[in-house]
Amino acid sequence: MIGKPKGPVVPTSVAPGARSRVRPGAPSDPLLTPRARAARRRLTAHLASKGPLPLLEAVLEVAAEEHETMDVLDQIARIETIGLGAKDRLARLTNPFARLDALRVYLFEELGFKGNVDHYDDPRNSYLDDVLERKLGIPLTLSIVVIEVARRAGLQAEGVGLPGHFVVRIEEGGRHLLVDPFHGGQLITVEDCKDLVVRTTGRASLFRKDSLDAATPRAMLTRLLLNLKRIHLAQGDYIRALAVVERLLVVAPGDAKEIRDRGLLLAHLGQSSAAVTDLECYLALSPAAPDVESVRGRLAWIRRRAGAAT
Repeated sequence: MIGKPKGPVVPTSVAPGARSRVRPGAPSDPLLTPRARAARRRLTAHLASKGPLPLLEAVLEVAAEEHETMDVLDQIARIETIGLGAKDRLARLTNPFARLDALRVYLFEELGFKGNVDHYDDPRNSYLDDVLERKLGIPLTLSIVVIEVARRAGLQAEGVGLPGHFVVRIEEGGRHLLVDPFHGGQLITVEDCKDLVVRTTGRASLFRKDSLDAATPRAMLTRLLLNLKRIHLAQGDYIRALAVVERLLVVAPGDAKEIRDRGLLLAHLGQSSAAVTDLECYLALSPAAPDVESVRGRLAWIRRRAGAAT
């Protein structure tokens, strides 16, 4: 990642006064169109409001920043229509397994939703309007579709963020049933979840007792943004990566790692002054992080380059 120091940032105590140096602004604003900026503002408002984050609206605002002609209300209406169809198919069923199978048949056989195995890292898999249009997605976005549709059909559904994969837990008839939307909406067991973690990460030790805990809407939004960040960086699309990092900093304004990455991206895009501010902030927030010396070296290089340009 454009010279990003390797290795995770370990949690550290915040240096005195460092919090006051966290800059919530968005240096990429001049790069955004008015419609994209409006979508960013709406997402910020959702995150700032009291109560649970409206996940559907939030992820659609992420898509709206990229797709300027997309109408969020139209996409919500699409989910509502699909939800009504699911409700109709489940209405006369009482057996929990029959109800879930009816939902599976409707979404994955009749409507044709499926996991995009061939082009997993296509960014369109992370934009919910594209997922609804193309019927292709990744585990997280397909899980969001299942959750939103299931709730409208009268089911209690929530996301489960496994390491390396994402599934849905549905409570029916006093049972907690797990569904894998990426693999056709099939019912899975806890052992299947363990196998999925091993298949996607190669590390069985990552599956822990809390791996099956419900994911909060904020955590799901963060996971969506992190996925987009990874894709844009891999594609060398640093302007879009910067926009994603700035939205991650709306979710968690004091996230030292994202402040560092914003600084590195800004430096790459020629915004040296803003980059210096962010990297200085990172060093103040994480004085004991393992990449401190690497970041200091990059900071010195940015200062020298900026000085030579003046």
